[in-house]
Amino acid sequence: MTRCFEGVSMSEAPAIPMTILTGFLGAGKTTVLNRLLREAHGRKIAVLVNDFGAINIDAQLVVGIERNDIVNLANGCICCTIREDLLTATLALLDRAERPDAIIVEASGISDPLAIAWTFRSPALRPHITLDAIVAVVDAERIYEQREQVMQVVDQIAAADMVVINKIDLVPPLHIHAVMTWIQSIVPRARIVAAEYGDVPVQVLLGSGIYRIALLPNQEVPEPHTHHHDHEWQTWHYQTTQPFHLRRLQHALHHLPPSIFRAKGIVALAEAPDRQAIVQVVGNRASVQLSTPWGLTSPYSQLVVIGQRKRFDVVALRQQFHACLASGDHELCDQRPSANAWSHPDQAP
Repeated sequence: MTRCFEGVSMSEAPAIPMTILTGFLGAGKTTVLNRLLREAHGRKIAVLVNDFGAINIDAQLVVGIERNDIVNLANGCICCTIREDLLTATLALLDRAERPDAIIVEASGISDPLAIAWTFRSPALRPHITLDAIVAVVDAERIYEQREQVMQVVDQIAAADMVVINKIDLVPPLHIHAVMTWIQSIVPRARIVAAEYGDVPVQVLLGSGIYRIALLPNQEVPEPHTHHHDHEWQTWHYQTTQPFHLRRLQHALHHLPPSIFRAKGIVALAEAPDRQAIVQVVGNRASVQLSTPWGLTSPYSQLVVIGQRKRFDVVALRQQFHACLASGDHELCDQRPSANAWSHPDQAP
């Protein structure tokens, strides 16, 4: 049956360009996405956000877009375990009375972008979606630290026709040049963009042209690959309505086990009860930054942790975060931490 909207069958509507945003855990995909959405591009963009965990923190952190234009794809990876969810969500976007001008898929940090791309080569989507680009985001500072995951990082880069070297403000120029040379050795035809804080012009990321490196127009869609990321990776989340003590939380984040590659979340702090705080942990870097007011929303805390399954100790993590909670009236006071407190998070409480 041919789907219709506003009197026009879907088969007659122009194909919608889609961009897949890939990159390993903590590379800065959501930052790149938010920078893009904040620009005055004049396009109606729909965003599909995938998170490996049961709680999709990244979807909550996306800004500059209407909530109904964000589709949350959580509790699995869209390149394998919840691939059907990706297909269903995309078809739902195509069925809307007001279709988007472009679709951006933010993949989880452990996804295979080529497997995601093949989803859009299926007969149900091929006439309606044009794969515009696969954009890989690379963490300039940590790229050489990810030795155990090097093949996963290489596969993400190899699939891309554009690579964003993010966080160049954290490394010297010679290091940036070395990273560029390494990327060119993997995917010589890709365009490489260096960026600070994910700041890439919208005209560079969107409308860059039909994806051309790995997908050929007449290739058949293969069967979904059989690997499941949960054999290698584990995700766990911590939720509470009790506020955290800032110093204790900062200390805990800087002393997570080396098996933890990524942590992120939205938390309530005893020291700043009226505002959300955003937690970001990438390797040995950790930050807690104040964000928007809670407004009418009751304060809560949600933290998602991703690490290697073989060295993942849920009991220890739960105890570690539970020990960070504020307790007693003397800790539940509205006292804003000094600038020094935010700048030096590794001091023990």
